[in-house]
Amino acid sequence: MSEKSASPAPRPRKFIKRPDDSAMKAQVAQLRDEIKQLDAQTAELTAQINKLQIDQKVKDRQQELRKEIKSLISKQGTVKQQRNKINDEIKQIDTQIKKRIAEIQAQTSKNQFKNVAEIDARVNYLDSLVDAGNLKLADERRYVKEMSSLRKLRKDFGGIEKIQALIDADKEKIADLKQKLSQVQNKELNAQFDKVDAELKQIDQDNKGTLTKRNALYDKRGALKKEKDAKYDAIRKVRGEFDDEMKKFKAAMADEIKRREEEDKDRIAAEKQAKLKARAERELAEASTPAFTTEINSIHNLLSYFDPSYVKPAKKDPLGINGSFVTQTSVRTVEMPADVVVVKKEQEEFVPSSKSKKGKSKSKKNKNFTVDPDVITELSVLSIPFPTSEESVADTIKVLQETLTALEDKQEEQTKINVEKAKARIAELEAKGGDDDDEEEQEEDAAAEEA
Repeated sequence: MSEKSASPAPRPRKFIKRPDDSAMKAQVAQLRDEIKQLDAQTAELTAQINKLQIDQKVKDRQQELRKEIKSLISKQGTVKQQRNKINDEIKQIDTQIKKRIAEIQAQTSKNQFKNVAEIDARVNYLDSLVDAGNLKLADERRYVKEMSSLRKLRKDFGGIEKIQALIDADKEKIADLKQKLSQVQNKELNAQFDKVDAELKQIDQDNKGTLTKRNALYDKRGALKKEKDAKYDAIRKVRGEFDDEMKKFKAAMADEIKRREEEDKDRIAAEKQAKLKARAERELAEASTPAFTTEINSIHNLLSYFDPSYVKPAKKDPLGINGSFVTQTSVRTVEMPADVVVVKKEQEEFVPSSKSKKGKSKSKKNKNFTVDPDVITELSVLSIPFPTSEESVADTIKVLQETLTALEDKQEEQTKINVEKAKARIAELEAKGGDDDDEEEQEEDAAAEEA
């Protein structure tokens, strides 16, 4: 079995309590019951409102009067627009008259005459004086010169007469517009409006009690609606708060699951890493053991067995194998150097034939020659024939010594090869991230079961 690395102790799992929805459901149920009660009260108020009805004929008359008032208001607006238009025209003409009068005044202010008649009167008076012949020559000349100036002034006053004519025409227009304005009056419309409005107010007065009661009922029903809306808001709030708790719960659960997954991932990674490290150390340690150590020790033991005078070299046994034979439980394959030649001797029959006397004598002698079964097993593992007689022991010792020399000569080189193979295998495992660990465990478990 492979070594099991101690994984880090997982953090205790956090218990996350799921929000209890029983309190939320109880609150919602209570609020819904209260809403049902409000619905019942609303239905009762609606029934009372339906009973407080105004006569249909009165409603129709109200509708007619309201339409008539609307029409009168529209007509009053039209008349007002007409009067405003006429007044605007009168203002414009009056402004024009004032402007023309100012022009006349500007011209007449330069002399003492106001009009053509005054000029003509002065000219006739001076002309009569000149015709009488009683004037001095100087006065006559002065009067003649004055008359000439007055006649010239009279021509200038011709333009003033035209302006005056325009002023007179504008005054006539103003008179006509004022006459028209007197005809465009709202008196009749106002009187009709007052009459219709009075009738409508009377109807409203007659229905005032009913309307007051209906409005009071409408107000109560509106208050119930607001209260009902508040109940629905409360339900949404309770559910919202519970939903928020559920969101927090789900978020906490997701975090906990994520944390557990990360811990499991880290734990598995740590276990794989530790297992990989232990395996690498084990394989490297095994590879660092001098090659053929088991075989060499086995040969030493065999040489001591066949030659009691053989002294085993004083050398530390890396595998801790003592001088006694270890019974093998499985057949081992010995990695012998390629250039080692094992001298095999044809085995003779352990019990020779009794055809000749010589054979009989030898057979009697071999009957006293025995080999320990463990020795036979060790020789078999080393692929060396076991001796069948005292005479063949020397050959066996020779083969053992030759094999020992060959193995010792190749020991250092083979050890390096084993170490390099182990390092390459470790690098391969590290590159794979320890993915072969499970496969190795299965192989080792299977080997243990077969053993």
